[in-house]
Amino acid sequence: MRARRRISVMSVVYGLSLLALSAGGTGLLASAANAGGSTFTSEDLAPPAASEEAQRGVIREELDPVISPDGSGLPYELWSGLSPDKLAESIAQLDLPPRSRTLNGLWRRLIASDVASPGASPARFTALRVEALDQSGLIEEAAAVLARDASAEKDPLHMALSARSEIGLGNAERGCEIGKGLLAVRSALPKPVQADALLINGYCALQRGDADGAALQASLLRDLDLSASPGADLLDAAAAGVAPSIPTGVKLSPLDYRIGSVKGGFDRDRLIGAASPALLAALAHDPRTAPDVRLAAGEAATQLHILTPQALLALYRAPGAGGDAGTIERARLLASAESEKTPLKKARLIRAFLDESRRVGLYWPALQLMADPTQALEPVPEIGWFAETAIEVAIASGNFDAARRWASFSGSADSLNPAASQPLAHWIVLADLADPSAGTDRGGGLAAVEAMTLGGRFDAGLLHRLTTALDALDLAVPMALWDQASRVPQPAGGHLPDTGVLSELAEASRKKEFGRTVLLVMRAIGPQGAEGAHLIAFGDSLRALKRAGLEAEARQLAVEGLFAAWPRAVSQ
Repeated sequence: MRARRRISVMSVVYGLSLLALSAGGTGLLASAANAGGSTFTSEDLAPPAASEEAQRGVIREELDPVISPDGSGLPYELWSGLSPDKLAESIAQLDLPPRSRTLNGLWRRLIASDVASPGASPARFTALRVEALDQSGLIEEAAAVLARDASAEKDPLHMALSARSEIGLGNAERGCEIGKGLLAVRSALPKPVQADALLINGYCALQRGDADGAALQASLLRDLDLSASPGADLLDAAAAGVAPSIPTGVKLSPLDYRIGSVKGGFDRDRLIGAASPALLAALAHDPRTAPDVRLAAGEAATQLHILTPQALLALYRAPGAGGDAGTIERARLLASAESEKTPLKKARLIRAFLDESRRVGLYWPALQLMADPTQALEPVPEIGWFAETAIEVAIASGNFDAARRWASFSGSADSLNPAASQPLAHWIVLADLADPSAGTDRGGGLAAVEAMTLGGRFDAGLLHRLTTALDALDLAVPMALWDQASRVPQPAGGHLPDTGVLSELAEASRKKEFGRTVLLVMRAIGPQGAEGAHLIAFGDSLRALKRAGLEAEARQLAVEGLFAAWPRAVSQ
C-alpha cells in the first residue's frame, strides 16, 4: 500500500505543479502551446476530423504508428489519449511492479522511454517517471532518466529525487552535495518530498559525524506527521549509536537502508522481507553489499521481475556467493548442470535445479537459465522422462522449434494410439501460441487437447481459458473444443477491474493509443498476473494488445495465463 500512496501523492503534486506553472508568472504551458519548433498546440495533437479522414480515404485506426527515434521501438505519440494529469492518475492506480512478466516488460519499455507527455513540464514529467520507476524497483533506469534531464537540474523536486537516487545507489558524496541545495527550498516541496529532503540531510549529517544534526532532522520529520515512514526512528537510532530495528509492517526504501547501515545494519532475512522493490534492486546491484545479502536480494528481485534471469545468473556465479542453505544449493546445482557432460546426469541436475527454484517462486527464470544446458541434450530414450522438462525450458527461452521437437518425441511405438505415441503433443499448442511466426497449429496439438478433454484429462476451466485465448488472438478453434467448452460452466473467479476499465481498454486499443492501452491492460489483468485474471479480463486484454499492434506480447500473455495449469504427464 505504501507504493500506491506515494505514487498518488506524486500524481497530485504533478497535476498541481502543472496548473501552477500555467496560471503563474512563467506560463510554461501557454508558451509551449504557442511556440514553434518541436512543441505542439492542442490542435496539432488532436486527431483529424472524421470528414477530413473520409476525404483522404484513410481510417486512422488502421494506420501503423510513427515510431519514436529514441531507439525504444515505441510510437512517437506514446501517450496519445492521456493528458498529463490523466497520465499521472492512471499510473497512481497501478500495482507496481506488475506481477505479470509480460506486462512488466512492456511497462519497463513504456516508463523508461524518453517520449514525453504532450504539454507536460519536462521537470514534472521527469519527476513522475522517476517515482514510477522507483516504485517498480527500476532504480538504475530512474537514475538514467534524471541524468538525461539536464534542463531540470535546478528544479527543487528534481534535486530531491536526484539526491535520493544517488544516496540509494550508494553514492553518498554525490547525493549529499546535491542535498545541500535542498535546505533553502524544502518548504516549497510537497510533504512526502519534504520528508525525503529531511532524511537526506539527516543521513548526510550522520556521514559528517554530526549526531545532533541528524537528531534535529528526525524531529522535523516527526512534525510532518507521516506515520508510514520509519525514517525518523532510524535517524534517532543512528544518532544515538544504537543498532537499528525494522518496525513491523513497513517497507524500507534505499534511503532508509543507508541510514540504518551507518551504525550497524540489519538482519539479512528481516531486511529482505521488509525491503521495497527499489531496495531489493539497490542491494542486488551494489557490489559492496555482503555476498549473501546481495544474492538473497537478487532472488527476491527476480521474483518480482526486477532483475533479469541473466542478472541473477551473474550473482549465482559471483565469487563468494552464499546465503542460506537453499540459495547455496541452487547456486551449486546451477554450476553442476552447466558443467556436467553425461546426458543422464545433466538432465537430473537440470531437473533438481528447477525443483529447488520452484520452491522459492523462481521457476520461470530458472527455466530460462537452463536454456543452454538443455540445448546440449538430444531427445533419446535414455532421458525420455526429461522430455516434458525440455519442452518447458524451450517455451520459456523462446526456442519453439525445440519445444515442438521434444513434444513429438516419445519412446512408445504404439502407432494405433496417437495419444500413447505422442503423449506430450498438447504442449505444441503453447509453443504455437507463443510463437508469432506460427500461423496455425502445426503439430496436432489441438487434436491432442481434444482427445485429453474427451478423456477427462483436461481441466474444464483451463479449456475455457484456452478457447478464450485462441479466439482473442484470431486463431482457429476446432468446433469440437467449442462444443466441449459449452458443456461446462465458465469459471467465475479471478480479478475483474473496476467498472468502465474494459470499455476504455477497447476504445484505446482501437485508436492505437499505445501507452493508454498498456496501462489499462495492467489494470485489467490485476495484481496476480494473467493466470489470476478473470476470463473476461484475460480475453479482452489479449484482444486489446493484438489490436494495438502488440501481437507478440499478446501471445506471451496468453501463454502466461495457461502455463502454470497446463496438464503435465508427471505432477510437479
